[in-house]
Amino acid sequence: MNPLKNICIMVMLTFGVLVSYYNVYSDVDNSPLKKAELQSLREGNIVIKKQKTKTQEGQIARVAGAILIQKPIQEVWKCTLDWERMPQYVDTLDYYTVLAKINHNTSVIEGQIHVAFFKFNYTLIVSNDERNYYQKWQLINESDIAQYNIQKNIKPASTGIKNIEGYQYCIPLDDNNTILYYAPVVEVSVPVPGFIENNLTQKSIKDYLYGIKRYLEGGHNGKK
Repeated sequence: MNPLKNICIMVMLTFGVLVSYYNVYSDVDNSPLKKAELQSLREGNIVIKKQKTKTQEGQIARVAGAILIQKPIQEVWKCTLDWERMPQYVDTLDYYTVLAKINHNTSVIEGQIHVAFFKFNYTLIVSNDERNYYQKWQLINESDIAQYNIQKNIKPASTGIKNIEGYQYCIPLDDNNTILYYAPVVEVSVPVPGFIENNLTQKSIKDYLYGIKRYLEGGHNGKK
């Protein structure tokens, strides 16, 4: 077969894989990565995309980050499932504890983050779609507790947090390289300087994506 034809087929297949992953999620920016963005990822940088997500209340602004990790998708996905180990490589996290396993794909997780001198506690319900390497989370509420019949010591109240939600997912660039997308939303309910609330989302993207990249590519060395 003609070498040029081989290259064209590979490009079409790669583009098709990326599009198929994008189409799985209605709340994801559907535009494929541009050549310059992909090159930036290959250089070890984070690519930031601004999005608007539809909700029952309307739309919310969302910032999503992407990073290229030089590991197979299964290894990256396995790491995203281990929330209790996450504080080893994310500076703003103090701890995560799995409080309950609702089923194979859904867990209740308690955590604490810090920014400057502020600490925030919260409880999340985390769901995994293993088939599509997709994970989402949100603050737990009374209806979740009732629906899943979770033990009584799990409460929906979160100290200083108005809202936490988000998603992350993996896309294989090839057999040994994976693009990880991460899109958190963090809003606080207590009066804090504006830079604190902005940092909760912006800094968490940087800390998480660079942290997991260093952790996986550096042989699990943890935080710098």
